[in-house]
Amino acid sequence: MSTLSPLLFLSRRRVCCHKNTASAFILSQRVHSTILPSFPFLPSPPSQRTMLFSSADISLWESVLVQYDEALQLHVTSKKDDSLLDLDHWYQTTLPSLLVSRQPKWIDSKELCQLMSWKLKRGKFRPSLAKLAASNADKDVKRISQEAFQLLSSDLKTAITKMAELKGVGPATASAILCAGAPAKVPFMADETMDSVPGLGTIAYTIPYYIKFATKVIEKAAELKKKGSTIVDSPHLVEKALWTEFMLNKYGIQRKIAGSSSTSARVSAPASTQERKESNATKAATKEDGSSSNKNSKRKAEEIDAKATGTGIKHQKQTSASAMKTKSSTTPASTPAPAAGVRRSARSRS
Repeated sequence: MSTLSPLLFLSRRRVCCHKNTASAFILSQRVHSTILPSFPFLPSPPSQRTMLFSSADISLWESVLVQYDEALQLHVTSKKDDSLLDLDHWYQTTLPSLLVSRQPKWIDSKELCQLMSWKLKRGKFRPSLAKLAASNADKDVKRISQEAFQLLSSDLKTAITKMAELKGVGPATASAILCAGAPAKVPFMADETMDSVPGLGTIAYTIPYYIKFATKVIEKAAELKKKGSTIVDSPHLVEKALWTEFMLNKYGIQRKIAGSSSTSARVSAPASTQERKESNATKAATKEDGSSSNKNSKRKAEEIDAKATGTGIKHQKQTSASAMKTKSSTTPASTPAPAAGVRRSARSRS
């Protein structure tokens, strides 16, 4: 009997453990189904975060990318920093044009600092990186960036490694530099984008992790291009669409209907502040011209009415005068009244 007691005790402990595990599982299910939906700031389920990347629907990808400007504006409003709009326009439009005009391609220290400012304001802010990037000598930035762009034609990993030799430049910033000069080969390593790609594991800011991420994005771009997409047809545009999807989910904005006319055009970078000011000035000038022309038209109409009124009155007077003249000429002379005696005689006869 004493030999069986420990076994009986252990079996009872095992049953209790099983009961506790089952209770914990049921409790966790209740928490996920009832409590978590009440807190929108908590991370979305993995299935929702990676839904776009798992899709091969071209219209879905294109409809999401079309909303990039809207997602960026929401992000700017949330951060309360309008300078991000100008920086994003510079990174998406101005910098690529500069790099294409340079053969071989390179960037200088000023452009590196501006790119770093864009990256930190668009993603997670790390002030120490900006100081380190600013400490690089201009000649070193030009030399190392030029060598990195030249290595890109043969191997992405080698090019990223070379660019990361600059102070304050890790795999993420290195990918941003190379992406600006070669968007068809290099995706930018954004936190929001990495979080939207399944199968990467915990985010790590290392070169092996970036290569793992870049490989998946490059393969997705090739898949969409093969299916006939002419809008989301590069690694940069794929990661840009993923960033947009992440922001739309974050701020609770619904996607536009796929296949609308707005998805037929290639997505451009948001307008800069100067362009927005010029557009507003043009609209104001047009409105002012319209109002002045309306005033002139109204004044001319009043003059015409006045002339018409004066002419009508004059015509009325002339008509009245001619009518009176005609009446006086056609009316017979009145017969004189009979004499008093004649009237009396007539009465006596009657």
